[in-house]
This record gives sequence, C-alpha cells and structure tokens, in this order.
Amino acid sequence: MEAHTTPRRAVVIGASMAGLLAARVLAERFDEVVLLERDELPDRAAPRKGTPQAVQPHALLARGQQVIETLLPGFTDALVAQGALVGDIGQDAAFDASGQRLLRHPLGICGVLASRLAIEAEVRRQVRALPNVRVQTGVDVLAPVHAEGRVCGVRWQPRGGAGAAALLRSTLVVDCSGRGSRTPAWLRDWGYESPAEERVNVGLAYTNAYFVRDATQRPSLAVVIGAATPGQPRPSVLIAQEPDAEGRARWVVGVGGYAGDHVAPTREAMAERARATGQSEIAELAERGELIGEVMRYGFPHSQRRHFERLRRFPEGFLAMGDALASFNPIYGQGMTVAACEALALRDALRKGTRGLAHRFFKSAAKVIDTPWQLAVGGDLALPMVPGPRPFPVKLINRYIGRVQRVAMHDAMVAGAFLKVVHMVARPDSLFGPAIVWRVWRGGRPQAGQAAPRHAAA
Repeated sequence: MEAHTTPRRAVVIGASMAGLLAARVLAERFDEVVLLERDELPDRAAPRKGTPQAVQPHALLARGQQVIETLLPGFTDALVAQGALVGDIGQDAAFDASGQRLLRHPLGICGVLASRLAIEAEVRRQVRALPNVRVQTGVDVLAPVHAEGRVCGVRWQPRGGAGAAALLRSTLVVDCSGRGSRTPAWLRDWGYESPAEERVNVGLAYTNAYFVRDATQRPSLAVVIGAATPGQPRPSVLIAQEPDAEGRARWVVGVGGYAGDHVAPTREAMAERARATGQSEIAELAERGELIGEVMRYGFPHSQRRHFERLRRFPEGFLAMGDALASFNPIYGQGMTVAACEALALRDALRKGTRGLAHRFFKSAAKVIDTPWQLAVGGDLALPMVPGPRPFPVKLINRYIGRVQRVAMHDAMVAGAFLKVVHMVARPDSLFGPAIVWRVWRGGRPQAGQAAPRHAAA
C-alpha cells in the first residue's frame, strides 16, 4: 500500500456543492486540499452520474447567493456572463399559495437564476483554480483510516477496482458524499455510536421539462413558485435558466405531488396538472412551448437528518457535511444554500484549530440546519397525506403560517417578511415580531398597487 504525506493535508470525499465549498474553506487553513470524486468531472455545465438530480429544477436562495459570493467573489457576475438572470426576490418572482398570489413588491434583495449544473460548474471552476486544491477523479473511497481515537487518512482505489488500493494520509477528512454517506457505518466499525436519525416520509415525485425561452426580452416574471398547502398540496415551479450548449435560453418547469399523486412524464400531463392547480403560466408553456429534450420524473422518498451534534464521542480529524448531515425535501430549494452556510460554519470552527473541531462544527452546523429543517418539516406536516406526529405547537405554527400567506396576498410588509424567511435572509422568528403579528392578526389592509395580475411569464 502506497503512502503519501504532507505537513497539513485535508481530504474531502465527494465533489458535491458541499464538498467544493468545504474545499474552498479548507484551502485557507491547509497546505494541501485533496478532493476525491468517483465521477469524471465535466469542464462545463453538464450532468454526471453521481448527481442525477442536478438536471431537475433547482433554486439558489438569496442567502446562498450571498454566501457563495463571499467565498468566491465574482461568482454572480460569472453566471450572468453565461446568461443567468438576476432579479429582486420580491418583484421578479411570484409566490402562489392555495391558488392566490402573494403581493409582489421590491425588497432590494437580489437572487440569481441559473441551473444547478451551471452553479456547480462555476463553483467547481473557481475551486479547482485554487493553487493548493487538487481534484482526483475516478476514485472509490474504501474507508477513512482510524487509529487511537482519530482519523489519519483515507484508503482509496481507482474506480471499479482497476488498480491497487492506496493510502492518502491527512490531518482532516471531511465526508461530503451525500445522503447515502457511509459515515454512520464507519463510526460503528470504529466502536462509536452512530447518530440518531430523523426521517419524514413524503413520497414526493415531480415531473420536469425544459422549454425554449425568448432571450430577446426579459420576462416580467422570472420565477413562479406554487407552494404545496393543505388546500392545494400539489407543488409547482417555473424558473428562467441560462442558455444551453446550443445557445437556447430556457425555462425549466416542474409539477409535483405527494403519496402517489404523481404526474405522468408527458407534457400533456404537465399541462393538465398545471391547469388543475391554477398555474396558467406553466400550463400555457407545457401546451404551446417548444420542448427541449425529454420530459423527466424524479422521486424523493423522504427527508432525513442525522444528529451528529448529539454524539458524546467522535473521532478527531473527521467531519461530515452537506446531505450527509441533512437532506431536505427539494421543493423548498434549501440544499445548496444550507451547504454554503455549513461552509461558513466550518470556517468559523477552524479558527480555533483542528483539536475538538468536530464538536464545534457539528454544534454550529446544527444551528444552520435547524431553521430550514423546521420550515421544511413543518410545511410537509401541514399536508394531510404526509405521515408523522403533529404536536400542538406544530399545528399552531402551521395555522399561523397559513394566515401569514393569506395576509401576504395584499400586505407588502407581511409578504416581504415571509419571503425573507423563505430565502433564509431572515430568521423564522421574525414572523412573530410585534409589527408582523399585529398585521397578520388584523388581516392587513388592501394597498394601492396590489399584487400584479397573474399574467403569463412565458
């Protein structure tokens, strides 16, 4: 077995968004960062086997854009140069709940609209350009090496067993291999407890397609989100995307359903579902738009969260990040943003060195995850077909959020407060501030220049 050493090397398992952003942060503290990835990585915005979900509709929340821009300056401009759109999250996007549209109003907070493939490709390009980051592809990670209470490297071999196993020694190993992470099993093998795990079985599936977008004019609406609510539990989304490899500006459309209420992968079925849920923009595009490629369907059985922060013992020199910690229902668009915020938590935890790093990081990461997890789980448990306990506080909060959405249809302050929470630029408890509670309680007053009519974005 071949051995490689360096004074201070960090190894990241998986070139996911979490893995790439972890490598970016680790590059500030380590002489060398080695990113081990099973797939061959494309040099452009293209799909790969390890991330089949990447071609589905994705949204980078405003907080995610802010954090990635902080870590990788010029990120947003680079996407705009590729044809991505930037818009105000309150004015250029529409949010529908129970068949009604929240009041659109400028908030002065920008979001970037680009495909997951383009976002990941740009992050990957900038991370690979760092002088002390090395990306090694075509790698099967066998297991981290554990001895005397710490992880001191990784055993790996060329993908498919095409070569001999090798040992890559390191000061720190970070597992960013996704929701199928083997860290719980590795911990048990080393004599530790595995983390407690929460699951919410949603049985979600969504049908998606890309359509040609007129690039000669900016759409009056660049995003239309149809939220799943108890009265209308069928989510949908329409998002403007950057041009594809052939130069065609695009829309990506998704319509979904829970617990077997799924849409067949045809444009006719997409149009029928959109008409049934009042999403006229999506229906018109599905009926008359120019389809790019095939109609796809993607299933998501359950959200899951692993509570590493509750473990009393954890090996030194080892961490897990990203979907290995929490994997969210994708209709809320939280995954990339949470990964970015975890990278900031890692940066903060590293300021005190690597000793005791796991305890500091997992505690901070749990605080990052708490808010989006509560939002997603609360939203899912508001739907009658999603199984799970509903204690009185959950029922009470869900009733309050439903009223917030109704008032937000004609109250700019409430609509803005709600959207800031959705985009993770404000904490959920901001919705319980005195000014918002008062407006929600009294039902708000219709204002001049109310929500724009539901005209077609396409």
